[in-house]
Amino acid sequence: YCENLFRKLTLIREAEIKIAKERKSGLIGCPVHLSAGQEAIPVGISEHLSKSDYIFGAHRSHAHILSLGTSLKNFFAEILGRSTGLSKGYGGSMHLFDKSVGFMGSVPIVAGTISMAAGAGFAIKQKKSNSVAIAYLGDGAVEEGVFHETLNLASVNNLPVIFVIENN
Repeated sequence: YCENLFRKLTLIREAEIKIAKERKSGLIGCPVHLSAGQEAIPVGISEHLSKSDYIFGAHRSHAHILSLGTSLKNFFAEILGRSTGLSKGYGGSMHLFDKSVGFMGSVPIVAGTISMAAGAGFAIKQKKSNSVAIAYLGDGAVEEGVFHETLNLASVNNLPVIFVIENN
């Protein structure tokens, strides 16, 4: 069990090192925000998720999507803008998506996916499912109005949403 967790942590860190190197060299042209140093959070959380859960990232979501087991080949193809990428190369580093692993998207807009996770929470509740929605966000997102409004909405409606605040 611990070996699997360590393997995921190492894979994510090696991917981040490679992305940083290739961004500096000019091979990667899209903007990137690395999540190096934050690998343990999504790796630990992803161990307790099922394929029916809904995961939403922020602008530092490489570790979030990789911890779920997305294809490394398609992940890098996306960052390189290739048609074999997760979003056919149109999304780049900050617009990741892979429904096959439950990753419903990431955006570069601060607090941009928080309300989307609440929407998934409403759908889960409506279906009477045992699934959960996860919203990863940086500490800077807590100053946005949508953060407070969404937490209030989720609380009042008892939505199955977990808000994970990472210190960027």
